[in-house]
Amino acid sequence: MEKKKKKNSPVGTIIFMVLLAGVIIGLYFMLTRGKENNETGEIPVESSEADLLIKKDLIFDYPATPREVLKLYSRITKCLYNDELTDDQIKKLVQQVRLLYNTKLLENNSEEDQIKFLKGEISEYKKEKKIIYAYTIDSSNNTEYIKTTAGNTALIKMYFTLRAGADMKRTYEEFSLVEDSSGRWKIAGWKTVDSQSWD
Repeated sequence: MEKKKKKNSPVGTIIFMVLLAGVIIGLYFMLTRGKENNETGEIPVESSEADLLIKKDLIFDYPATPREVLKLYSRITKCLYNDELTDDQIKKLVQQVRLLYNTKLLENNSEEDQIKFLKGEISEYKKEKKIIYAYTIDSSNNTEYIKTTAGNTALIKMYFTLRAGADMKRTYEEFSLVEDSSGRWKIAGWKTVDSQSWD
């Protein structure tokens, strides 16, 4: 008995061709976009440390502990002093830092004055070819919690390692953070301390 040949459905063929064309066009755009980026050597803007820090939403994603606040503060500080930034990036990074400050510290340091002072310091760092090489924050176990007139206060030590050519130097500081009414730890101030206080 002779077998009947199956006829290909024209609708099925059309759907198959449309899908195939879509896949080919998608692959083309993926390959050409990658090629363009490689040829120009451009790094996507969103991959820079500055822009990652600027985009961080501190209203909804605020650091949970005094140590985490200090880690973010240090990251921003290192970026400000080391990276080649536009005036707009500097301004936005300063605004991020200011979200980590308590009300009293903000009142005593206007944004304009802070940016002006910062730009002066950055200029000095560039002249001296100095960078913030690293930062080290004391462990959470060594954070001291006390009651002050400002409220619940955390005292935590850290140091920045500065490098100028082959010379390395550390600056030791103690930060005071006060818990606000929302339970967020805000930087109230800091002072330079002796290196022996680290022990």
